[in-house]
Amino acid sequence: MKELKRVVLFANSTKASVDGLVEDMCSFFEARGIRTCVLHLSSTNDDSNIDVPDADLAISLGGDGTVLTCAAALKGRDIPIMAVNLGTFGYITETSAYEYKDVFEDYIGGRTCVLERMMLHAKVLRGGHEVFSSTALNDMTVCACAMSKLVNIRLKIDGVLAADLKADGLIVATPTGSTAYSLAAGGPILDASLNAIIVNPICPFAMSVRPLVVSDSSVLTLEVPSQRTSIAISSDGHEMFELMEGDVVVIERSPCNALFVANRRRNFIEVLRDKLGWAGAFNA
Repeated sequence: MKELKRVVLFANSTKASVDGLVEDMCSFFEARGIRTCVLHLSSTNDDSNIDVPDADLAISLGGDGTVLTCAAALKGRDIPIMAVNLGTFGYITETSAYEYKDVFEDYIGGRTCVLERMMLHAKVLRGGHEVFSSTALNDMTVCACAMSKLVNIRLKIDGVLAADLKADGLIVATPTGSTAYSLAAGGPILDASLNAIIVNPICPFAMSVRPLVVSDSSVLTLEVPSQRTSIAISSDGHEMFELMEGDVVVIERSPCNALFVANRRRNFIEVLRDKLGWAGAFNA
């Protein structure tokens, strides 16, 4: 049996059912002698400023976006996340609200495992100096700040020139992020337990340019030549930094992994089938 002293709850305040669930969880844990700390999140939160206390377990209450916030706030802390879905889709958040007690009991009883998910780290070099850095669980995206504008990106992989891209942008995604923005942009689905990096141009201005999967040890360098529009890098779709001509973006695997408490009631294939409809049947 695992001994837990404190649980921290990341509660998405925009979800209608979150207050009642937080109250229920606090009572559930306090009855077991476990202290709780509640961090209320909203769409205006700055992830980098969240002060997370020491804890033995984190519980994300919201949708997949709340999980991304939780993972960014906990990077390097080795605190497992139990992701409880209060959203509409919930691909990463595979535990429903009514299952959390059972999943928790499985976890402390050693009947389920903690899954490691790779993350990405990006830094922006300007004149040789680092001016921005960020960590993402799903993806790093470089694209135009304005709609319907092409950007120019010189992409190198492990120092070798791969492409001079003209496209709406470029998504660099993890296997966890393969079912998010990258999938919508025509990228491949990867088992989240794999260690690999997806390089996925967004609407490239060349028929020959297709998504590419490379080793997780690869280092991607994106050079920013002159542009006709402003261009920015975003981390998991919310932390954004505007780039300038001459900037160099370096993206590689983060030394930190995100840790997730597994729900043994479903696996990757079941979630793929039920959430994404990857079932092979026609609905006429």
